[in-house]
Amino acid sequence: MAELHKDESSSRLQVILSAVSHFITDIYQSFIVGLIPLLTLKFGLSLFQVGLLTATSVIANSLFSPVFGFFSDRHGIKYFLIIGPLVTSVFLSLLGIIPNYYLLIACLFIGNLGIAAYHPASAAVAGHFGGRRKAVSSSIINFGGNFGNALGVLLIILIVENINIKFTPAAMIPGIIIVIILLKYVPHYINKSNQLSIRTFALKFKGADRKKIYLLALILLCIYTLYILWITLFTYMPLYYTGKGLSLINTGVVIFLFNMLGGAAGIISGWLFDRFKKGLFIILAGFIFAIPLIYFTYKSSLPVSILLFILGGIFLISVQPVCIRFTQDLLPGSMSFASSLILGFAPGLAGITMIFLGKAADIIGIDRLVHMELLLAIFTVMVLFIFPFASKIKVQARKD
Repeated sequence: MAELHKDESSSRLQVILSAVSHFITDIYQSFIVGLIPLLTLKFGLSLFQVGLLTATSVIANSLFSPVFGFFSDRHGIKYFLIIGPLVTSVFLSLLGIIPNYYLLIACLFIGNLGIAAYHPASAAVAGHFGGRRKAVSSSIINFGGNFGNALGVLLIILIVENINIKFTPAAMIPGIIIVIILLKYVPHYINKSNQLSIRTFALKFKGADRKKIYLLALILLCIYTLYILWITLFTYMPLYYTGKGLSLINTGVVIFLFNMLGGAAGIISGWLFDRFKKGLFIILAGFIFAIPLIYFTYKSSLPVSILLFILGGIFLISVQPVCIRFTQDLLPGSMSFASSLILGFAPGLAGITMIFLGKAADIIGIDRLVHMELLLAIFTVMVLFIFPFASKIKVQARKD
C-alpha cells in the first residue's frame, strides 16, 4: 500500500514538473507577440512580414515536432524535456537585442526548435503518469503552457516598458533554473523503446482500423482549423487593438486573458472527456460557440470587442487538450509521436498557411481575413456533424 502511494506521489510530481516546465518554456514562445508592435515600428514591417515572424515560429516548433516526438519515444523523453527549455530560453530571450529582421527570423527559428523538442515529450508525460485521469493530467500540463504563453506577452511588455528592451536576455534565467530542476528529478527510464522504428510504426499504422484513421484525419482537421484562427488572432490582435487606441500594456492584458482563460477552459473540457468520453461533442461545442463570438469581435465597440475576443478564446482554446487525448488514445503505443501530430504536424501546416494569409492581410485587412478563416471553422463543424452519421452507415453496410 505504501509503495502504491509512493508511485502515485511520484506520478503526481512528474505531472506537476511537466506543467511547470511547460509554463516556463511557453513564456518564451509568446515573447514575439508582445514585441510585434515595437518591432513593426523598429524595422518598418508590413503585415506580411509580421505574419512571417509568427509563421516561422510555428513552422519551427510544429513541423519538426513529429521528428522529435518519434525520437523521444525511441530514446526516452528526459533528454527532450531538458534540451527543449534550454535552447528556447536562451535564443528567444535575445529577441529584444537582435539588430535586424533576418537575424530575428533565424533566432526565432532556432529558439522554436527547442519548443519542438520539448512539446511532444511534455504531452507524453500525461499519458505515462496520468493514471485514470489522463485527460485531466493532459489538460493541466496544457494549461501550464497556455498560462505561460499568455503571461509571456505581458512579461515582455513589462520588461520593455519599465526597464529597457536591451534587458530581455535576463529573461533566460527562469529557463535555466527549470532545466537544473528537471536534470535532478526527471527519471531516465521514461518511455524508452529501442524496438521502436519507422518501419514498425508504419506497419502498426497500416494495420490500424480504418475508422481510427478517418477519426485521426478528422482530429487533425480540427486542430489545423484551431491553429489557423489562434495564430491569426495571436499575431494581429495586438496591432488591431493598439490601432484602435488601446495601450500596449492593456493589449498585453487582453492577450493574457485570452490565452489563460482558454487554457483554464481546457482543464474543464479534459475533465468532461474523462467523465463522459464524448470527445467529438466537446470539440464540436467549442467551435460552435467560438465562431459567432470571434465574428462579432470585429463588429462591436472596443470594450465589447475585447469581451467577445476573450470569450471566443475560452471556447476555441478549450478544444486543444481534447484533441491531444483523442490522438493518444488512437495511437497508444506512440504517445510522444501522437502528441506531436497535434502539437506539431497540423499547427506546422497552419504556420505555412499563415505565410500566404499574411499577404492576404496586407490586401484585405485583419478583420476580413479572420471572417474568411471562420468559413473554414464552419466547414470543420459540418464535417464533425457528418462523421458519426457516415461511420454508422459504413457499419450498417458491412452488416448488410
